[in-house]
Amino acid sequence: METVQRPDGVNQKSRVPRREFLRLGAIGGAAVAAGAVASTWMPDLRKRGLLSAEGVFDAGSIAWADVLYLESFPTSPLILNPFTDPLPIPKALEPEVDWTSWSKLPGPGRGEQNSLERDTEGKHQIWCDDPKVAGAPVPLVYKIELKVAEHSFTTSKVLPIDINGRPTVSFDESGNQVAAGPRDLPKSTIYGFNGQFPGPMINAEYGKPALVRFVNKLGDEDNVKGLDRQDFGAPDYSFLTHLHNAHTAPESDGNPGWSMNYGPQNHGYEPGEWCDNLYLNWPAGGDDAEKQSFFWFHDHRMDHTGANVYKGMVGLYPIYDPVKDFGDETNPAGFQLPGRRTAGENGSFNVDYDIPLAFFDARLDDGVTMHQDMHDAMGEYPEVGASRAHPEWWGKTFFKHFPNHGFVGDLFTVNGTAYPVLKVERRKDATRRERSYVVPGEMPD
Repeated sequence: METVQRPDGVNQKSRVPRREFLRLGAIGGAAVAAGAVASTWMPDLRKRGLLSAEGVFDAGSIAWADVLYLESFPTSPLILNPFTDPLPIPKALEPEVDWTSWSKLPGPGRGEQNSLERDTEGKHQIWCDDPKVAGAPVPLVYKIELKVAEHSFTTSKVLPIDINGRPTVSFDESGNQVAAGPRDLPKSTIYGFNGQFPGPMINAEYGKPALVRFVNKLGDEDNVKGLDRQDFGAPDYSFLTHLHNAHTAPESDGNPGWSMNYGPQNHGYEPGEWCDNLYLNWPAGGDDAEKQSFFWFHDHRMDHTGANVYKGMVGLYPIYDPVKDFGDETNPAGFQLPGRRTAGENGSFNVDYDIPLAFFDARLDDGVTMHQDMHDAMGEYPEVGASRAHPEWWGKTFFKHFPNHGFVGDLFTVNGTAYPVLKVERRKDATRRERSYVVPGEMPD
C-alpha cells in the first residue's frame, strides 16, 4: 500500500496499492492512444454504455472506481400479496394562514431570504410584484419541514429470497438470524418533506406566486425515535430544495454554486436553518409556449443529491394554466382534460381524476451484501463501520453511491406504495364520451 500524507501532516495508508496505481496509469495512457485501435474497443464500449466522445476516459474512471468499491446489490424480499394496498392519492397542501405572526417574515428585503443572520446581503433576486413576471404582490405562503421519519412500502407479508428466488434466512433489528419464511417488512428510515414519502403536494397556477419556507429538522435532537440513519443521505444532514423544471432565481433554485458562494456558504442548509424558496409560477420569458403541467421538488445537495432523493426528499408540484388547463374539464375555453376542480382552504384547490404518480424503485438490504462504495472509501460514515454487511438493516432501503452502470431497484412503488391498486369509475366527461377514470380513494371490489 502507498503511504500518503494528509493536510494535517498525519501519514495514512492509501486504498490504492502501487501495482494498481501503475495499472490504472497504463489504462489512462491506453485511453489516449485508443484512436489507433478503435475498432477493437467499439463493441465493448457500446455494450457498457461508454460509446461517447469521452467514452474511453470513462472506461478509465470505471477502473478507478472498481478499486474503491464493490458493485454488488441485494435481492429484495418477495411481496406475497401484491396489488392489495390502495394507491395513495395526495391532497393539496394548504397555505399557512398565520405566517404574518412568524418571528422572521418572508419578504423582498435584504436578509429576508433565509435564517442566516450573518447573510445580511441575502435577498430574493426578484419579488412577486415585479412587472416582469406580472404576479401578485403577496404570494401564497407554505411551510415544509425536513424530518427524520419511517416509511412502510407495503402491508403485505414478504418472503426473503436469494438471487435465484429461493427462500433464505433473514435478520432481525439486532442482526440475529431469522429462519426462512414469511415475515413483516420493517419500516425504512427516510428524510422526508413533512416526514412523509412522497412529500406534500402543492397545486400551483401560472400567475399566482408561491413561497415555501423549508425548515431543516434533520438534526440529532429532532430524531426523537432514535432511528438508525444507515449509511446514505448527506452526512451533515443538510439540504437544498430544487423545483424541477421551474423558471426560478438561483437563491430559490437549490443551486449548489449559489449555496456555497452566497447563501449558507456550505453544501446546503444545515439542521436548525431555513430558507424561503420563491416560486413565481411564470413561464420562461413570459412565453405561453413554455408553460408546463407538472413539476416536482427534490433535494439538490452537491455530492448527495441521489442519496437524499432516494432517502425520501421528493415532493409534488402540479401547475395549472388558468387559460387552457384549469383543472376543470367543463371549461369550454380549455383543453377539457379530465379533471374536476374543487376549492380547498386558504387558496388551495384539488383536482379529482387528475392524480400525480411518483414512480420509485428501490432495493432492500438482504443483510449479507457488503456496503462498500465511493463514500465509504472517503470515510463519510465512520460511525456505521464502512465496508461490511449490515444484517441489522435487513429489509430497509439499500443505496450505492456512484455505481458504475447505474442503480436499478427490484421493488417498484407508486406514490410510496409497492404494487398499489385503484378502482376506476365509469363516467361521462364534459364532452359526453364514455370513459373510465379513477375514483379518488376507492379500492377495487
